[in-house]
Parts: sequence; structure tokens; C-alpha cells
Amino acid sequence: MLKKLCTYLILAVTTRLQAIGKTLLVVLLATIPVVHIEAAQLTGKFVWAELVSDNLAVATRFYGDLFGWTFHEVDGYVTAYNQDEPVAGMFYFPHPKNATGKPRWFGYISVPDVRQAEQSILAAGGKIRAPLRKLPGQEAEAVVFADPEGSLFGVVHFATGDPEDYLAETGDWIWIQLLSRNVQKAGKFYQQVANYELVENGHMNGSKQFLLASEGYARAAISGISPKRQDVAPCWMPSLRVDSVSATIAKALQLGATVLVQPRPDLFAGRAAVITDPTGAAIGIMEWDVQPEETP
Repeated sequence: MLKKLCTYLILAVTTRLQAIGKTLLVVLLATIPVVHIEAAQLTGKFVWAELVSDNLAVATRFYGDLFGWTFHEVDGYVTAYNQDEPVAGMFYFPHPKNATGKPRWFGYISVPDVRQAEQSILAAGGKIRAPLRKLPGQEAEAVVFADPEGSLFGVVHFATGDPEDYLAETGDWIWIQLLSRNVQKAGKFYQQVANYELVENGHMNGSKQFLLASEGYARAAISGISPKRQDVAPCWMPSLRVDSVSATIAKALQLGATVLVQPRPDLFAGRAAVITDPTGAAIGIMEWDVQPEETP
């Protein structure tokens, strides 16, 4: 029995795609929160997220007030909790002088062997941004990379296995999307990371869109950046589930956020938006109030 859910923002609700000789169920999952229960290895699933920021005090206050997260710090690494379950990590990195970089969120892809994945990523053109390390407070080892366009992502292996696929709770990560200026090259690169199936899923901004699929599930989307938006850099954009996009935006603005993408009818029927926190890190928010159907 597989759950039929929905896709992200601009993707069609409960869409079925035919690809590589089988039906892929396009699902909307809690792809990032890590709950350490005994589970199988789900290669290709996004199972953790981190915020790199030059102002952790402002960031923790914002996310705590907006989403109700709580925090625990060990040796400078802050773990965020949603309803007592770990949802993300945060760490400090000073803003480089004479640089335009901003704080950002990025996700970690589950792999069975971090060292082997590192070799594949480097061979495909990726660059190491943080070498092999243990995640504080987790039974996991990870490496952070930049893809050929500069988008940050990580690979991770949890000794306890990966969490099962389930619908995100409010305040948990519900989807992640890569914004790219060359979606086909990006898709081929990430196939080298986790042996994804690359599935076409319509067009946006004059280019194809793709889904990265594994284990029969869509794990992420790759969408093109409009040539008119030279102000948008390639990046991974994770999204959190909220009860109300409009109410979340109103509260976020009071807390010092900026709205990058307002809700509008062509973006998931007005139930999605993108904001930046007071430090400049972008994050998606999304409502989801449809119960999944069971498919035999």
C-alpha cells in the first residue's frame, strides 16, 4: 500500500507519472526531519537540514517564535526540535568580507556510504565545503558539498537507519526544490549523488522541470530560474508545513521576515509562499490539508 499525496508548489496535486517502465507515485513527504527509529536505508531521501548563519541568536529567536521550535546547543552546534523531535541543525559561519553571500538552508541526502558518495560527487564536478564529520548529537557522519552551480547540499549516513516516509507534521519539512539555471545538467549531476531516477514533470520559466525519484517516491524537484531573474542564485529551497500560509506570513513579517514569493493562484492554489528570515535565509512555507488516499 502506497500513499498518494501531492507534489510541491507548482507541481500538480496527486499526479501520476509514467517513467522508466513503472508508475512513480509523486508524493509530498516529510523529507527532512530525522526521527531515530529502526528503519531501512532510504538512499536519495532528504533526511536532515542545516542553517548556516552569521547570527544564530536572531535565527533561533525567529524560528522559535514562528514555528514553536525549541533548541539545544552543544559545542556551538544548535539542534532545533519540533514537538520534541529533531528537525534541523544550525551553525555559525562569519559573513565573508567583500562577499554577497547570505545565510542559507540546505538539505542532506541519505547515502549508504558517505566516502563512496564523496568520490562520485567529486568526479561529477562537486566541491567539498565541509569535510567528513560526525553530526553533533546524532549517530551519523556527513560531508557538505557545492554542486557545479554552487548550491550547497550534504550527504549523510545514519547508523540507525532513515525515517520511514510519512506526511509532515506542522512545523516539519514537507518538500525541497532545487532552483537551477540548467536543469538537465543539474539532474545528471544529482543522479551521480544517489542514483536517482530523473523524471520529467512539465515546464517552468522556459525549461523542463524534473523530479528526483528513489524507492518509488519523488524526493525533490528541480526547476529552472527565469533568465529575467539574475538576482536569484541557484540554491536548494526547503519548505515547512504550516497550518495557514497567510497567518504565517503575517506573523513572520512582525518578526522581521521578508516575503520573496507571495501566495498566488498558480502556486499550489495560493497555499505556498517563500520568505526570508531576518538574517536573509530563504525558506518555503506550505499548507497541506488533504488526506492521503490508499492505493492497492
